[in-house]
Amino acid sequence: MTAANFIDFSATCRARILAAADTLGGIQQVLDRDEDPAILAKHSSDLPTVCVIPIGAGKLTVNLSMGGDDILEEFEQHIVAYYRFSRDNKTPYSDINVIRQYAKDMLALFTGQANMAFNNCVIYKATIEIKPYEEMDFVLDRFLLTLSVKTFEY
Repeated sequence: MTAANFIDFSATCRARILAAADTLGGIQQVLDRDEDPAILAKHSSDLPTVCVIPIGAGKLTVNLSMGGDDILEEFEQHIVAYYRFSRDNKTPYSDINVIRQYAKDMLALFTGQANMAFNNCVIYKATIEIKPYEEMDFVLDRFLLTLSVKTFEY
């Protein structure tokens, strides 16, 4: 797999997210990088925002075959979504069910036989972590969707 394949995979992820922006809570922007939540919080008119991070864990595993040229590569694609629901700190976790549903809706974009194989890659596992960001005077609701991906080159 070449660097262009990673870029294509991430670009396809971003395109799917943008196409489903309304279903995902009115996504305002999809970035092709990670972003500091504190910076996003300063520009709350840009929320909700999604960051698509290629090779999210910073690790690419390459498995070589004995006596052949076949290569199996594995990597993780991270997708982080940031929302701001609670405008005060009285009920910062009141929207957990809404966030959970948006995370499941995002996951649905990449699961099922028609959605999990594209750009010479196949998604074989996905995890969702819901992690509020509380470093400010309010809470940014966020979830991390990790797609575990394999690609096979011969």
